[in-house]
Amino acid sequence: MDFTDKYASGSEDKLLLRRINDLKNKSEREYCVMYSAFLTPAEQSLIMRVDEFFGCISFDGGTEEAERRLCRIRTDEYQPDDGAPIALLSVAVTDTSAEISHRDVLGSLMGLGIRRDMIGDIFAAGNTALFFCHQSVSEYVIINLTKIGRYKANVQSGSADMLPQPEMKKSTVNVSSMRLDSLCGEGFGMSRTKAQELIRRGLVSVNWQPCDNVSRELCEGDRLSARGYGKLKIGSVTGTSKKGRLFVEIYRFTS
Repeated sequence: MDFTDKYASGSEDKLLLRRINDLKNKSEREYCVMYSAFLTPAEQSLIMRVDEFFGCISFDGGTEEAERRLCRIRTDEYQPDDGAPIALLSVAVTDTSAEISHRDVLGSLMGLGIRRDMIGDIFAAGNTALFFCHQSVSEYVIINLTKIGRYKANVQSGSADMLPQPEMKKSTVNVSSMRLDSLCGEGFGMSRTKAQELIRRGLVSVNWQPCDNVSRELCEGDRLSARGYGKLKIGSVTGTSKKGRLFVEIYRFTS
């Protein structure tokens, strides 16, 4: 039986898992680190559920908060690795009064014939934008991306200090357990009953995957989103009350 049948029902998901498995097999044969193309959050979540990949994968999108990330496959921690093949590029249109959007930048990049999975996260503000792309296409982009929409543009290498920092509000909540309904309710400031209703209606996602299991146990680093309420990240458990309740750090995204 194809191992993908255990984890995926759709043909696209099965194809993705086979591609990752092929990279894993190549890593084992050639004793080298392998990287996929950029993956969506849902694709990453699917890969993380596969027992056959446990202990040999991690993800890198160029920044800790990146949504689109490469999958890193390695079979030995001591294998040499030059780092993820990710380039950060900066683009500015010559009209300083122009406003370019994520959609404008993505459309112009794909207009060059670049596949979507060669492009990572895009941050647009005013007449400039920063974006991650696969190293293999970075030089081509620098040379050929001369317009964003109807505006002339210039592209150059970017640096990490140019990246916008996500705004998050940190708080500590007191919950009876690490269940999804408890953390969703406290994290978004709603009743547990309301949280359960949203979860059962499929309006809550865990690590970018819809989840309707109100009793799902969460871990540090998990990300929640509730439609109409925003996004948050689960921090560490900082203590336990005399009654056995948990003090958990919550980081709620405000921008």
